[in-house]
Amino acid sequence: MLSFEWRELEGLCDRLSDLRHRYAAARRSKHAGLIDGIKTEIAKLRRQREQLVRHIAVRLGAAAGECSYPSDRAEAADHRLPERHPSDAVHQTGGRAQRGEGLPLL
Repeated sequence: MLSFEWRELEGLCDRLSDLRHRYAAARRSKHAGLIDGIKTEIAKLRRQREQLVRHIAVRLGAAAGECSYPSDRAEAADHRLPERHPSDAVHQTGGRAQRGEGLPLL
């Protein structure tokens, strides 16, 4: 369903991790231009990640709403107990079967 989005999110997270390692190395080397460039790239990827997470959350919420509620109602209707009639009492006690009206004895 959302496999493409999940793979994209994983790729963004991997890229962010890589950039953080590069940022730490740039700080150790005290290269100001590289530090600024990496900080800009990290900020951009964080925004993309946040947007993608929001998108995935909306899609999951919509899918959960579409799938669970209608089927739950249908299943609840299917699992209702049948209405009982006074003549059903004879079936449950086996009274008719003992009288030989064609019902098998259990």
